[in-house]
Amino acid sequence: MKKLLFLLAFLLISGCATTDNLGDLSKRFDDIKKIETLFFNQMPLPKDARIFSEKSLILGEGDNWAGRIELSSSMESLEASAFFTREYPKHNWQLISSTKAKLSILVFTNSTRTLTLEITEGGPLAAKSMIVMTVAPKVQNQAAPDSKK
Repeated sequence: MKKLLFLLAFLLISGCATTDNLGDLSKRFDDIKKIETLFFNQMPLPKDARIFSEKSLILGEGDNWAGRIELSSSMESLEASAFFTREYPKHNWQLISSTKAKLSILVFTNSTRTLTLEITEGGPLAAKSMIVMTVAPKVQNQAAPDSKK
């Protein structure tokens, strides 16, 4: 009898967990599709890029979105840096700063936004590179602070 009650309790708990996990997976899939739609024709990603929706945040939509996207790639970090440096100018992004080291940082701008890419090496059991993309509105015509006050 105890075994039967334990089995029923286990099935009930695992059944609820499965339903919740499916809902979470569906939401993550929707989040990833939203992110991919934002990138279409604006910001190419390496073909094998894997977006981590649970670590990403998108504010707004269309051409005016801002936020932070985390992704991984099977490209080595220097290869990923070369990809962005080569591809983004084709989509009207101008490279304004870059450092290439264990942590590579690329900064691009276009007419309305600024993009910062942080590219690090992945771990031995993970992807070859981890990439964090931060997109924000470009500050325009900002007056410099008056240092005489």
